[in-house]
Amino acid sequence: MDQYNALVVDDEPDIRELLELTLGRMGINTYSAATVTAAKQRLDERSYDLCLTDMRLPDGNGIELIQYMQQRGFDVPIAVITAHGSMELAIEALKAGAFDFVSKPVDLQVLRTLVTTALKLSNPEKQATKNPQLTLLGESPSIKAIRTTIA
Repeated sequence: MDQYNALVVDDEPDIRELLELTLGRMGINTYSAATVTAAKQRLDERSYDLCLTDMRLPDGNGIELIQYMQQRGFDVPIAVITAHGSMELAIEALKAGAFDFVSKPVDLQVLRTLVTTALKLSNPEKQATKNPQLTLLGESPSIKAIRTTIA
């Protein structure tokens, strides 16, 4: 079964570690970067199912990373996590293509919910392989019979 991959972009090592541990406990492979430049390199190395990025980074900001990913056709939900949150920044991030905007300190339950939702929306094929019933639609006798045999 395929595992999910997440890219964590934050210049604070403690925050990166917290996010990596949390995602790891959810069974998600995490790859991290401390700068926009390093994140772009990571994006060239493999595909990701989710990206969590800080807003303020040493060589740019999360919105630049979102725009980079959008321009290159990365179909990945991106959540911005920042200690410098404001309504204006949240709107700017969402307009740029962010999936969500979360303020630091991050509530781990909120993070888990955000990640679960993002993964379900971003990659229905992987979700379907984890639970084959999700691919079956309809209420005909044939479909019901198949559901019972795979349950």
